[in-house]
Amino acid sequence: MTSNTNPNGRSQFVRVPGGVVRVADPFTVLERQMVRLFDDFKDPAQAKGMRIGATDVTEDAKGYTISIEVPGCEEKDIKLSTSGGTLAISGEKKKPEVPEGTKQHVAGRAFASFEDAFAIPEDADADKITAALKNGVLTITLPRKAEIKPAERTIAIQS
Repeated sequence: MTSNTNPNGRSQFVRVPGGVVRVADPFTVLERQMVRLFDDFKDPAQAKGMRIGATDVTEDAKGYTISIEVPGCEEKDIKLSTSGGTLAISGEKKKPEVPEGTKQHVAGRAFASFEDAFAIPEDADADKITAALKNGVLTITLPRKAEIKPAERTIAIQS
């Protein structure tokens, strides 16, 4: 993503924890991931909701694509919104109803709410963001803004 960097040389497309816009520092990101890992290992049942599924962010000449695994979720279970240059994603993976009299021998699936946020790059058109859900993968497309070319005019040289 070298074509989409700010003056500091860092990528404009960053995951935004808790709705606060920050530039991702690799050591801070690593520290957060380690804390999450140990928190999940201690007691996954006590976690404050699930993290959003595995996420890929890609960029090409047309714009950006965010692909998120959300198995077991339907369109109605997921909410997308934009505000103040941030794309917010939230939802809930709901536990299915278990018929009365049914014994459950193993319960290994997790059911909880999830949320995440991303800073929308300056060159993305927030009004044209689209999303699709297929085979348990939510694909969000952020197209680039149309390039505005300055009007060209000829200037006469006076003698």
